[in-house]
Amino acid sequence: MPAQTKEKNLEEDIESFLCSPEGGFFKCDDRHSLLYVEDGTYQMVGGGYMEHRDRALDAATLVNFIQTTQPKAWDRFERMCNSDSTAKFAKVFNDAVDRLGMVAVLKHGFKHRGIPFKVVFFKPESGLNESAADRYAKNVCRCIRQFHFAETGNQTIDMVLDVNGIPLVSIELKDQFTGQDVENAMRQWREDRDPRCRCLKFNTRMVAFFAVDLENVYMTTKLEGAKTFFLPFNQGSAGAGNDGGAGNP
Repeated sequence: MPAQTKEKNLEEDIESFLCSPEGGFFKCDDRHSLLYVEDGTYQMVGGGYMEHRDRALDAATLVNFIQTTQPKAWDRFERMCNSDSTAKFAKVFNDAVDRLGMVAVLKHGFKHRGIPFKVVFFKPESGLNESAADRYAKNVCRCIRQFHFAETGNQTIDMVLDVNGIPLVSIELKDQFTGQDVENAMRQWREDRDPRCRCLKFNTRMVAFFAVDLENVYMTTKLEGAKTFFLPFNQGSAGAGNDGGAGNP
């Protein structure tokens, strides 16, 4: 079996779990947006990240989430716009992230001319508040393979997990059967990924970068070229089912 096919199988296995009922993610690609229709159903439409790669954002999916969960705030915002409210919201979002940082915007949302927006809703502490539980259920979590992360070119990240059209977690996968392992994945992050890119820039989009092989997982929250420091994210393994090696319980 060709090496690239084996690595593709690893991607497929991870995607299969994440996009199962237990995993809770939607399967998607970077050429489509995912829009809420009704009664808990979603429709995939053209566009996605590839429509405006300079945004590093699937604006249609994010705007649809705002419309669905915060209709009054969206109506107020739309009345301020003479045209193309989606493009203008993408700019407002990017301005807020540049000003406050991605983590703060995720945790607290942001305001634009007095209008508050939340870009994600976290799980409520109890199910007593039905509206909070409903907003939480409308978060759109997607698994995207071969994600084009730069404004131009065909470089891709093996797998990206996004929330409501915002790319947040990226994963480079290696398979020992191809002659590569987690060290090669970490080297790829250090040497082949430009940390100045909006998608990869610290606290601007992605908040975690993973290097994964069949036995080990490492992660970092900040790409700094050759200085990038990875921490173990697993218990370590000396083979399937056995503890051993570098780990972080």
